[in-house]
Amino acid sequence: MPATPIEYLLEIEHAKFPDHVRDPELIQAIAILKALGCVEADISPPLDLCSSFRNYESAVVVKITSEGITELALAYG
Repeated sequence: MPATPIEYLLEIEHAKFPDHVRDPELIQAIAILKALGCVEADISPPLDLCSSFRNYESAVVVKITSEGITELALAYG
């Protein structure tokens, strides 16, 4: 399991999309990446920043954005 959101982004770099996720720690990474504009993703139920990430059931990453690709290039060359 990736330790940071950027490591998760690297992990899914060559994934087939959409990528369905149910792990709360990965959902948290996806929420961070989505907030940074690095991925397009849907989180269910809709994101509520007052909630615990354990309350989220699933996330679907639709794609890595150009911003996400740039972040990968900066982090990993």
